[in-house]
Amino acid sequence: MAYCGFADENQVFTVTADAIVRVAPDKVVLRIGVETRGENLSAIRNNNFDIIKNTIEILKSHGVEERYIGTDHVNIRAYYEDSRYRDLRFIVSQSLILIITDISKYDEILSKVVDAGINQVYSIEFQTDELKKYRYEARSFAIAAAKERAEFLAREAGFKLGKVINLRETTNNYYGLSRTSDRGGMSQSNIQIDSGNFEGSDASDTLAPGMISIRSDITLYYSVE
Repeated sequence: MAYCGFADENQVFTVTADAIVRVAPDKVVLRIGVETRGENLSAIRNNNFDIIKNTIEILKSHGVEERYIGTDHVNIRAYYEDSRYRDLRFIVSQSLILIITDISKYDEILSKVVDAGINQVYSIEFQTDELKKYRYEARSFAIAAAKERAEFLAREAGFKLGKVINLRETTNNYYGLSRTSDRGGMSQSNIQIDSGNFEGSDASDTLAPGMISIRSDITLYYSVE
């Protein structure tokens, strides 16, 4: 995208350009959990706790550092099976947030935790640890593109550019398959897992992290001589 024109009667010339830097992700942030229902609160709570405990051990055994594993939430809810307020039931849910720094282990780890009883995947987000570096690159490319466009248009239109008197960055977003939170990245959300889906699967067939796109939109304001 590019825009150019005279901003006002004071002959300030503006030009806008954007740049996108694409980079392979180097980590995966997962939010996973287990949810169970039943009549006996103590039994389903203990079952959930055991699943989470086993999941944490699996994560550690597959190289996920303890500092990259955290409890996200623990929730207990009661409900009735019918409108007459009979047959009290309980829902117990727990979730973890974890970071996998070796993307090649992503599918294996997900398969193992599902086998351990995890039945909820709330989000999968591919990220890069070098976001700051690539944001700077995108800005640099966008500024260079804006300058080149401004110089070309001024030359062709027959007027002379003065100094850059202002700069505005209108966007600086971090994209993946869809826009996400401030951390950005590629994300998939609210997935319910059936452990049977992993039987006989080849991990290399399911991982498709793609590329992360970091974009910068720059507007330059020139005086006109």
